[in-house]
Amino acid sequence: MRILKSLFIAILFCFALLSCKKEEKTETSNSNIDSTNSASADTVTKSTDSAAVFIEMIPAHIESQYTTKFAQVALKHPNLIDKFTLDYPNFKELIEKHTNYMYAKFYFIQDSNNSKLNLGVAFSNNDNYKDISSDDKFVLINNTFQSDVNLQKKIKSYQSSLATQTGFNGKPATECILYKIKEINDYFIIKDKSNISRLDLAMIYFCQAKDDNGSEYNRYANKYDRISFAVHAVYSDGSMDEGYDAGDLKP
Repeated sequence: MRILKSLFIAILFCFALLSCKKEEKTETSNSNIDSTNSASADTVTKSTDSAAVFIEMIPAHIESQYTTKFAQVALKHPNLIDKFTLDYPNFKELIEKHTNYMYAKFYFIQDSNNSKLNLGVAFSNNDNYKDISSDDKFVLINNTFQSDVNLQKKIKSYQSSLATQTGFNGKPATECILYKIKEINDYFIIKDKSNISRLDLAMIYFCQAKDDNGSEYNRYANKYDRISFAVHAVYSDGSMDEGYDAGDLKP
């Protein structure tokens, strides 16, 4: 009887041990599934963020038509220039120092009525392009933005000179291109994995363009007859990506 009793206890012990192993395996499997689902969710989120940032990419064959049109306009107005160049590390650092602001207002400026077109930027917590009194102001000098309290004066020089010459077909001349700081930071997040040396801001004239199949490309119809710039990341090997434009033209 003692032998049978001992055998019965041993069988019960083995059964309990097997049950514990099975539960442990199930928990591990569920944990792996949860991790996989979490990783998939993260991937979807990152893909969605990327799509949101690059929804304003301009196809190269379309931008080519915009830059050609701008070049034609520039022939009549020699103080226009075809692009601005920004030192990427410097510009990225400048944006990072102004993450407490909501907007970056990029202004077309001139030092005087007869000077070449230049670029200024004001960091602000309001989207009123007419008011930069409380904004942090910078002007582009030698590919870097440098602090300049006289930005407003240079904006007025542009308004009284080139701006009077670059309003077309009843449309007002572009004075300011408004970006949200978050949009710029999202651009940096996606681009940071790449070896970027500079940003080229190619001047463009929005006009009726033709797609490769001959159809009208009217994605930017609401911006026709306005000038702006397309942002290109230029890499250390000299290659360049497609132009990016998500700015809000003012007025």
